[in-house]
Amino acid sequence: MEEFLSKINENFINTDVEFETINIKVDSSQWVETHQKLKDEFDLKFFSWLSAIDWDNEVSIGEAPKESVSPSFEIITCLSNVSNNNLVTVSTTISKLEPKITSLVEIYAGANWHEREAYEMFGINFENHPNLEKLYLPDGYEGNPMLKSFELISREVKPWPGEVDVEGMPEEPESDESVDG
Repeated sequence: MEEFLSKINENFINTDVEFETINIKVDSSQWVETHQKLKDEFDLKFFSWLSAIDWDNEVSIGEAPKESVSPSFEIITCLSNVSNNNLVTVSTTISKLEPKITSLVEIYAGANWHEREAYEMFGINFENHPNLEKLYLPDGYEGNPMLKSFELISREVKPWPGEVDVEGMPEEPESDESVDG
């Protein structure tokens, strides 16, 4: 992995490593070119997933972030080489006012479904996508359920329990065995 990481660091400015995964942050203008380069020159031919994060201070239900964030979408992909353990995530940030970025489908056909899901759930427009249609929600459904500003009726009925949603461990039962002497 050291040789691979060294080559990544030579080619990309903003990189780090966490949990044996190389993370590359790029400007949105370099989104497509970065993925093409990683596929062609670094043999990262397996597109694992794409997701998005809605960074916002205004939340419909629950508490706002503890520290102020710049409202934006972060888009993250995970790429790998199926013949070794090289794993890379690529992320970029786009504006929430104009949530759009060029599609990766021409480079990775596997991005198709993931981009459609991010379009439907977050409202992110993947330009040049061949079929940017809804996957889950019924026709006529308004809104994007993964936005922090989206009101979840179920959370109004039963509020989110808070930062920690973990029950304590059950106590060990006391032993009733007595020692015969």
